Amino acid sequence: MRAKHLFACFVLTVVLLLVTVTPALAEFTDVGESPYKKAINNLAAWEIVGGYKDGLFGPDDHLLRAQFAKMAVLTMEYAVSEADISTFLDTPAVDPANPLYPGAYAAVAAANNIMQGYTSGNFGFWDNLTRQQLITVTVRAAGDVLAPPPAGYQGELNYSDPTHGANIKRAEYNGLLDGIANLATWDTTQEATRGETAELLHALFTMTLRLVGPGGIERLSIADVMGMESSEGFGGYRNSLGNVTGPLRFKGVSLADLMALVGGGTTVTFHASDGYRRTFNAAETTGTVAQLDPVSGEELKDRDPLTLILAYQVGDAALAYGDGPLRTALVSAAADQVTASKLWIKQIVKIVVE
Repeated sequence: MRAKHLFACFVLTVVLLLVTVTPALAEFTDVGESPYKKAINNLAAWEIVGGYKDGLFGPDDHLLRAQFAKMAVLTMEYAVSEADISTFLDTPAVDPANPLYPGAYAAVAAANNIMQGYTSGNFGFWDNLTRQQLITVTVRAAGDVLAPPPAGYQGELNYSDPTHGANIKRAEYNGLLDGIANLATWDTTQEATRGETAELLHALFTMTLRLVGPGGIERLSIADVMGMESSEGFGGYRNSLGNVTGPLRFKGVSLADLMALVGGGTTVTFHASDGYRRTFNAAETTGTVAQLDPVSGEELKDRDPLTLILAYQVGDAALAYGDGPLRTALVSAAADQVTASKLWIKQIVKIVVE
């Protein structure tokens, strides 16, 4: 297993950084019929995207390259200051009320090879972002998280563009474009919409696991996680209504092994793709939790701690859609216990260790 470099999860509006409390899900009044509703709502819950003052998101609206540069820099958590001077020929004069936008963000984006200017020396600040530019920026940011397509691979799209063709092929092969409506007729030379951008970034966002801890930040692909030493056992959960799921056999990676990648710690906050997050205390992270009889629901006494894993498989299959690709599971060698459903977090995309 090898850890991957950070890449952008980009943002679509002028929302700055992720907050530390669970954000409320935005209720946009114009995304109900959009094929990108889930992506928009999930990214809004993370405050990665935002809407307009009138409560609309504008899924069919376009993005400026200036806006996208700022979004990319902020989500990659690059440092940006007034010392970052844009050398692009079309850089606007500095606005004292907002001195970093757009020049400083463009300078940092270019310095980190996320976005580039034109051969004319211009950045094209006020140009609309095209679909192929969006794809290329996303692929650059993802780096080696995306596997190279095999020789002879041909999907739905055209890869002949000398600048963007290889990136379009790589994105399609790795599933970044699976959620795009009518992909076979999707013209990548046209301008990207906010809805399409949300869908693409959501796909990228959910195919990786971000680990943040005392020792730094790591980004793992799902393949990286599955390549680590595996841990498996039986577990299940009981909800507040008394309904029981399991015990079932789960396979994944122990939380202890993941924590070690970023310097260890005692408490862990799990973040789900829909914005939900929950912090596990030191006892919970080590599997010291109440274990319940699957039939009676009564607490089992004098039990050894369970193993808390980040599961990617149940039985012999991948996790069901809506649960995975990664979720918490508390397991033991014997199929004789379940735990509280609040400890079983679905769709995990980020783990913060403290």
